[in-house]
Amino acid sequence: MGHQHEGDHAKPGHPAHGGVGDGHAEAEGRGTPPTGDAAELARLTQEAAQAKDQCLRMLADVENTRKRWQREKEEYTRFAAETVMRALLPILDSLDQALVAVDQKSDADAVVKGVHLIHRQLHGVLEKEGVKRIPTVGEPFDPHRHEAVAQVEADGVADDTVVEEVQVGYTMHGKIIRPAMVKVAKLARPSSTVDHPQ
Repeated sequence: MGHQHEGDHAKPGHPAHGGVGDGHAEAEGRGTPPTGDAAELARLTQEAAQAKDQCLRMLADVENTRKRWQREKEEYTRFAAETVMRALLPILDSLDQALVAVDQKSDADAVVKGVHLIHRQLHGVLEKEGVKRIPTVGEPFDPHRHEAVAQVEADGVADDTVVEEVQVGYTMHGKIIRPAMVKVAKLARPSSTVDHPQ
């Protein structure tokens, strides 16, 4: 009696395992983030907010630019139409004068000259706008420029050649705005002769 085993006492300098104090310290270490991590999180949050604000501003700028372009496009279209209308007004004046001459039964030659003048004025306006007539008679039939309304037999003319213009076609800056209506030549079929018995 009175003797104690070495295992009954903890060794000096080594605390006993499973103490309440150690568990509490570990829990505090896991639950509270270090001060450096909190600062980094705040910095990233601020940068994300700034990036979002910049993105929203860029989207607003793009929308404003799109609306401005739309307004400028509409204004340009109206201005272009106004320019053409101004060029047509002198032609309308000439036409009014021709109608007055007809009503007053003026000289027929003067009326004819007035009509020709109006025709030249109108074509001048169209040419300034890039509008040109599509060549037809004597040209090979082109389905992209011509619209065939009939085929006619024609002597001395190659097959699929335009022989008559029914309605004038036009291009504008090289783009077809109305094909020309034409009649096209086709090879004449040889007439067959039948011998009748006498």
